[in-house]
Amino acid sequence: MMRRNAVILAAALASLHATAAGAETRGALRLGLMTLDLQSSPDTPVFGEQVGQAVDRYNTAAAAYERASGQTVERIQADDLGVTETLFMISPGIEVGAQHYFFRLEAPIGLSSDLRSLGLGVYPLNLQMKPRRDVAAYLSAGGTASWLDRPGPGDVGGLIAARAAIGARIASRFLVEVGYSAFALGGNVNQDKLESMAVTAEDMAHPEKVVGGGEARGLFDVSFGVAF
Repeated sequence: MMRRNAVILAAALASLHATAAGAETRGALRLGLMTLDLQSSPDTPVFGEQVGQAVDRYNTAAAAYERASGQTVERIQADDLGVTETLFMISPGIEVGAQHYFFRLEAPIGLSSDLRSLGLGVYPLNLQMKPRRDVAAYLSAGGTASWLDRPGPGDVGGLIAARAAIGARIASRFLVEVGYSAFALGGNVNQDKLESMAVTAEDMAHPEKVVGGGEARGLFDVSFGVAF
């Protein structure tokens, strides 16, 4: 994921350099909320195999524990291992362009009680117009790729999304934006915990923290910020 982000960043910077000649450059800082609701299944790209393994191993361990203890343990299914979380997003970025078009590059950082993300957002298509002298309305289209992690060692994960946004720049300084992710895919896997999965382990109260992943369509987010 980090190598892919480096390639994307290099291509984006090359495009940014080509666009920069004679164009206006401004920084931006957006703060907002993004709700992840990724639905999991054995057919989920990238994460489907680990999801299937987690379900099989957990349920096998649950059956063995029931036989040994006489207690009942609830079984899990693939859709129990999705990702549902609201991230507080901090997205510093740079915008370069002319009157009706600009290029946008940002580094979104996501924080929540149970997840954190660090990524790269590239928006090559950004169209803007001024319905009023002190208001610039814009439409952006692009995507993001992020590293996704849970607290503690051993987790490996990522999140990609195809995203469009509509927003406004007010008095050249204040930003408001609503985003729409047409497609998102992400999750995280702790391979060590997956290999040693057992219902008696502390982590098994939340098996989705061992393997959690899925895909979604139609996710909304909202942000506010400043341009400088």
